[in-house]
Amino acid sequence: MGRRSKHSLWVLLFFLSLLTWSVQGCMLKPGREPSTLTYKLPTKITVAAGEALPGTDIRYEYMDEKGAHILINGQEAIKRKGDSLDWRGSPVPGVSVDLSLRVVWYTEEELYLVGTAKVVIQEVNPRAGGVRTSSPIKYSGPVVYNLAKGAKIPGSTVSFEGQTEEGAKLGGIEGYPYRKVGDSIFWEGQLRDDVYIRLDVRVIQFDERGLRVGGLVTLWLGT
Repeated sequence: MGRRSKHSLWVLLFFLSLLTWSVQGCMLKPGREPSTLTYKLPTKITVAAGEALPGTDIRYEYMDEKGAHILINGQEAIKRKGDSLDWRGSPVPGVSVDLSLRVVWYTEEELYLVGTAKVVIQEVNPRAGGVRTSSPIKYSGPVVYNLAKGAKIPGSTVSFEGQTEEGAKLGGIEGYPYRKVGDSIFWEGQLRDDVYIRLDVRVIQFDERGLRVGGLVTLWLGT
């Protein structure tokens, strides 16, 4: 494993430890699944000169000694390092996105942004299948879930069926259904038309009362 891979792994574990501590008292119960899912994810976006921020009408034009020249709703804005760049809208039907970004760097070729993306998805109906990774609109970030027996991981068909001698028993997946602490759970599919999801999480803890998992969620919007 290279130095960059090790660094990324430790960053992920650090975020998971913080998130695990913060959600210990929140357990998802079995029953009717929510029709709306909300994700608030850290994000970084790179926009090439002459192109728009994916899914938006914000366009990076060029840079000069004044700063980065950006078109917002047809009006020119000059942004410098540290300046805000926000956007709200619906890039695909049934999905609203609220971007809260900051300019971290720009060159003649590219504009670099970091911040958060709040993604709200309506009328979700998770179904397993392949994902369309070619979509230019992509958001990814850490998630942690506490599941009571019978509850599902949000945005998937995977459920916690209880504690056994073989490990935590899962429902809604293909193949071997048992996982022990540290084992991975991988699931991907669609939440609704043109909205794809990949869950790559691991078992943090489980007992007869519930299951705790944490890892990464990735969303692709559009075709």
